[in-house]
Amino acid sequence: MTTLPTTVMLIKPHAKMGKPIVRAFQSLYNLLEEQGIEMLLFNQSGDSTVGALYPACWLTTLPDGVVLVLPIHRRERRAEKRDDILDALQKKYLLKDVEDWSEYEVEGFFLEGTASMVMDHKHKLIYAAISPRTHPAILEKFSTAHKYKAITFSARNASGKTPLHTNMLMHFGEDFVLLCEEAFTDDMDLIAVKQLLLSTGYRIIPFNLDQLSLFMGNSFSCKNKKGKSLLLMGEAAAASLTKEQKKQIGKQVQIIPVPLETIEVAGDAGLNAMLVPVWLQAK
Repeated sequence: MTTLPTTVMLIKPHAKMGKPIVRAFQSLYNLLEEQGIEMLLFNQSGDSTVGALYPACWLTTLPDGVVLVLPIHRRERRAEKRDDILDALQKKYLLKDVEDWSEYEVEGFFLEGTASMVMDHKHKLIYAAISPRTHPAILEKFSTAHKYKAITFSARNASGKTPLHTNMLMHFGEDFVLLCEEAFTDDMDLIAVKQLLLSTGYRIIPFNLDQLSLFMGNSFSCKNKKGKSLLLMGEAAAASLTKEQKKQIGKQVQIIPVPLETIEVAGDAGLNAMLVPVWLQAK
């Protein structure tokens, strides 16, 4: 199987979000279109907040044809889960099942999609930093149900606080992983994660806590219609890349800076939460 998605889903903001956010999204859309990336586009519902622009927090697709609706921490964001999006996926793709895990919200167990779970589908592994939005009990249930193995650890950001999501400190490219080693609070956890990444064939490209704050980990890797590997990241994160980091990423991967600061600041999240990888077979 390919290790990078070739189709992404995203939500177009409505005018109520304000011109800066609408312009930032349009820049992202234009870049995706120019680069030849397949897109599924949905309009934001009229009464939702900026959080609705981050559908990866509640919607996940798996290569075996399963679509998952997952439990969200913030109560006001739960209305973002939309049947019309699920219906559109069912019409366009061959689905084995649609699973709704929202019932765990009542119990206070949350697992916010590919923001919480950085997934290596090729090796059936899930990397997860435990936080109020990534509960170990439901993570274990999810992993067992779908025959993945979960690797958990604790992390902190530059302020010493637990990052909201795992995808802030870890990102998979085709043969490399961007990893904020400084974010790990336990050296043994870091050693275990690095050993597992190396043993499964990935090159580790470290980034620092300052770059974490610039949403470096929230980058997004995909392939376009011609099979070219692309690494999309916010402009601030891209500008912070060192010569060594660029060298490690390699010339075979095209780095695409995206002017997203307005949306990143408003939603405290980045590209990886805005773009849902579609790992589904078209009808």
